[in-house]
Amino acid sequence: MKKARSDSRLGIVLVMALLLGLGLAAGCRHAGSGHGKGKIFSSRAYQGHASDADNDNLVQVWPKIRGTRLDDCQTCHWGQPVKNNTAAVVIPNPCSYCHYLQHPPAGWTDLPNNIYDTLNQFGRDYLAHGRDNRALRKIADDDSDGDGFTNAEEIKDLRYPGSAASYPGLALCPVITVTLAQIRAMPEHVQFGLANTTKQQFDYYATYGGVKIIDLLTDQGLGGSTVASATNIDILSPDGFAQTFTVAEITNQFPPHQFFPGLGSADLGPDCGLIEYPAETYGYGYGDTIGDEQWHILAYEREGLPLDPVWLNPVSDKIEGEGPFRNVIPPGSTNYLLNQPDRGKGISYAGCAPTVPTWVYNSANDHNAGRMAKGAVIIRIKPMPTTCEEFDLINGGYGLADAEQLLIYGHGVE
Repeated sequence: MKKARSDSRLGIVLVMALLLGLGLAAGCRHAGSGHGKGKIFSSRAYQGHASDADNDNLVQVWPKIRGTRLDDCQTCHWGQPVKNNTAAVVIPNPCSYCHYLQHPPAGWTDLPNNIYDTLNQFGRDYLAHGRDNRALRKIADDDSDGDGFTNAEEIKDLRYPGSAASYPGLALCPVITVTLAQIRAMPEHVQFGLANTTKQQFDYYATYGGVKIIDLLTDQGLGGSTVASATNIDILSPDGFAQTFTVAEITNQFPPHQFFPGLGSADLGPDCGLIEYPAETYGYGYGDTIGDEQWHILAYEREGLPLDPVWLNPVSDKIEGEGPFRNVIPPGSTNYLLNQPDRGKGISYAGCAPTVPTWVYNSANDHNAGRMAKGAVIIRIKPMPTTCEEFDLINGGYGLADAEQLLIYGHGVE
């Protein structure tokens, strides 16, 4: 008998290195690694896709921006409006806009065609002038984004030189601060389901507990017509990693998906297993439909325990942990195939006994685990107001995580 339970910088990376033909990869770094004596190098930019040389160039020319919001790939990249499979306009963050190159959602239009499309005008000017320190000095007195301020003036005031919506003297946008205690006081939703990874060996089933994101927005006076009139919603991690979601992915219940046992290390061996299972799987058998209502939630528990808080691993330069909050989106988004487990991309299973089905990697599957932001600290509702500047995530993101707080800002927040 099944246990009864309640319902409950690719991103903004500076991927200009990819113009050299380097592949995309995941990763981040926030601690300087001392590349050379007497040199100043980037310490905060989202890392690992190909090269941090461009961020290093920025902080060598303007040392005072090291570790600030501009020590980040959004300085040279942007997200442009696209249309989803219902022809509705979505304004993606730079992370998601770049991800569309490798993983274009089915039926979407106006997507970027190449890396150059993902560069804002400052990034294009930098590239056109040689993509080095001299290039940055050459364009320092230009006004790449046409907002009336030179690139150097904007950079010195920690404003984005590639965005006309960011300029010196602009007030900060109003925000709503929500604490873990406040969120725990709301009705909890608990759901058991699959998290399908892209490059890791193991997918996993887990039980997450938290609050439906639409319930959270409604509780803060942002439901109804406010969320309905939004173009999309972004969720951001402390390191600047961001994911873009359609309004439907926030407001609608997701379709049920299936459970598949017998595909773990204990069944297929440590090199051949492809799923990690929790201790409790509620009696589901092979191919059984998981009975929980599936929603996009802001989770604060996994298997009934608080999420491990995020922290920066100084050795790997990557985020460890999940919490205090993580957005958990079930498989089955309308943008992708309703997914089942599959093997990690690029991981060799040579010598493994075949299984039926073989569960080979399928790029069209909804690899929802990659859309679940670890240590989620910001919910950004778009379109953003044009009369204010965003919160400085690069300097304040980990402080929010440590304080167990979440910020909500953007469309409808006054």
